[in-house]
Amino acid sequence: MTFNLVGPFYPLRGGIAQYLGVLGQKLLAKGHRVRVLAFRKQFPRFLFPGQTQLESSQEYIHLDSEAVFVPWNPYSWYLTFKKAKAGNAQALIFKYWMPFFAPGYAAVCALVHWFTDIRIIFILDNVIPHEKRPGDRLFTRLAFRWVDGFIAQSDVVRQDLFTWFPEAKERAVVCVPHPIYDTYTGAEMSRAEAREKLGRPKAEKLLLFFGLVRHYKGLDILLEAMPEVIRSMDDVHLIVAGEFYEPEQEFLQRIKRLGIAEQVTLVNKYIPNEEVSRYFRAADVLVLPYRSATQSGVIQVAHFFELPVISTRVGGLPEVVREGETGFLVEPENPLLLAQAIRNYFEYSNREALRLGLEAAKVQYSWDPMIKVIEEMAIP
Repeated sequence: MTFNLVGPFYPLRGGIAQYLGVLGQKLLAKGHRVRVLAFRKQFPRFLFPGQTQLESSQEYIHLDSEAVFVPWNPYSWYLTFKKAKAGNAQALIFKYWMPFFAPGYAAVCALVHWFTDIRIIFILDNVIPHEKRPGDRLFTRLAFRWVDGFIAQSDVVRQDLFTWFPEAKERAVVCVPHPIYDTYTGAEMSRAEAREKLGRPKAEKLLLFFGLVRHYKGLDILLEAMPEVIRSMDDVHLIVAGEFYEPEQEFLQRIKRLGIAEQVTLVNKYIPNEEVSRYFRAADVLVLPYRSATQSGVIQVAHFFELPVISTRVGGLPEVVREGETGFLVEPENPLLLAQAIRNYFEYSNREALRLGLEAAKVQYSWDPMIKVIEEMAIP
């Protein structure tokens, strides 16, 4: 089959661009043809909270691609349709995660629906966005109107789809968990090597918070838990690796107030692909103190590196963090419970059960189910 993928792609950075790269790679490995109709721009500069929208990684996935779509440019929507129509694809696959892109997606989908036989498939990260704004539901419904099939990456996302777009019950809807990210180099790196690269002692207990720092991810809650963690355990350290989309100074002030500056390292930057392995190989456990979530690509990075996860019990995270097998769950927005879960992990967890559970997760969350569903949805 021939598939066109629509979404951010290199040289634009981010998890969605990486996801499309891996998806395209997996489709090619199955013998399909793939072309990315990529975003030419993702956000207007004044709306983007980060330092840059461009990828700094030296290692990235190369696919046949053309940058054509601009979320606020109607002419680019028409061009995207023209490229899709000319490509003789069986299916046009969109990654959907926020209503900002909905008008442009809706225009492309309407033209494809009216003037071609191409199937339209949406892979849903979120339906109801983390940070809500007026018009979100209207725009989302507009984007979904012409879609032939939806792939929800958690059951929570599937239920949100039915809540905001009940008409989906008459379409093809399949729940497929977010597959693992399995393309990082350095996966064979030892813990000692990784810690040497990060300048961390071999013996310390190392916690990792990874990804963009945004309010809903709850870094402040983890910081509030750290004094109790430090009181209950010796030689513990937290690395926060990811660019701050919230004011970093507020977190620095909190760290100073809590007296934990020596036990916390902030790496305020977007982590390039070639550096990801060192953080996940060096860490003892990934900590995700989220206030809300639908699913998490970071968890699937941890699964690839067989790194246990301590997560809050929110959204779709309990669907992929299995208690005592791949990690542990705690109630959200409670620093004391989070501190207790961290202490229990180091003192009482069954490491052999975690090792076996994480090995099984790498198999369970392979890309095969996602590819199979896409293939089935591409057939009318």
